[in-house]
Amino acid sequence: MAVDNSTGGGSTRDDSTGAAGGYAWLGDLPGELAAQRRVMSGLLGWSVATPLVTSLSVGCSLGRGAADALSDIDAALGLGCEPGRGGAGQVLAIEDELVAALPGFGGVIDVLRHRTGPLDRFIRRVFAQFGDGTQLDLAIMADPEVRRGAAAPDFVSLYQAAQPPGLRRPPSRPATPGPGPAGDGQPTADAVTADQIREWAFSGWCALADTAKYLRRGSLWEAHDKLHEVRHQIWALWAAAEGALYPWHGLSQVLDHDPGRLPPGIEATVAVLDAADLRRAARASAAVLSAVSEAAERRQPAILPDAMARYVTGLLGERPAPGPP
Repeated sequence: MAVDNSTGGGSTRDDSTGAAGGYAWLGDLPGELAAQRRVMSGLLGWSVATPLVTSLSVGCSLGRGAADALSDIDAALGLGCEPGRGGAGQVLAIEDELVAALPGFGGVIDVLRHRTGPLDRFIRRVFAQFGDGTQLDLAIMADPEVRRGAAAPDFVSLYQAAQPPGLRRPPSRPATPGPGPAGDGQPTADAVTADQIREWAFSGWCALADTAKYLRRGSLWEAHDKLHEVRHQIWALWAAAEGALYPWHGLSQVLDHDPGRLPPGIEATVAVLDAADLRRAARASAAVLSAVSEAAERRQPAILPDAMARYVTGLLGERPAPGPP
């Protein structure tokens, strides 16, 4: 689908057909994707009603037509603002509006918000865990930076504004320089902030949720891989809790700082390629992740994702889905 990435000066647009194809595509999804359809329909309606939003697309397994009831929603939201730092304020403003709207799409357990992508672009990630198991993983950026066509072959356009609006100024949430060396919004490797502690902890719980998902699917290699990801977050949190110099580097910094002080119970997080052992290790990982998160929070007070932790711990306590006959 050809798109117009210009940002004209007008503020009115005809959106009567901009989302028609998106609604039709959602209507054709199979019944097992009803939960994902509900969230995407809510997001599509919100996008059409939000003046600065110029495009919405979804991809990965949904875009490829390979999704099942456990698949998350990978999406990209384009805005009519300047790319990079010039549009940062508008991106942050829309992020705030979106997060406020999320409960209208379904019961929200917890939300992670952080900057992602290369330093020369300003992209914000919003990850939302809904109570029915649906996950929304959304990137927000200036519309010219949205990958399309051959650069994103598994993404489907749900909405494209007929006439993108002009820039909205001033933003309701001004961008502020981050702790990086040039005010680029990215922390340095030796900096640990409350937001970073929360992000590491949240990412660990997300990886454990994925572990539970892959165990339900019977995909042992993917479950095994996700446990490695959980440990990566555990090592970073423990390095921060212990005051290691570069906690972002995780395990290496833990060993450099004091190889005799490891997270209690870390050995139990290792599993062989067996469903029962992977589930056991996942439960052990949840206990260790909880403990190291609290230890890091004592050094750098943060708002830990307690709701997400409770939700994922519940997932790991469920009986496994029956495997194939």
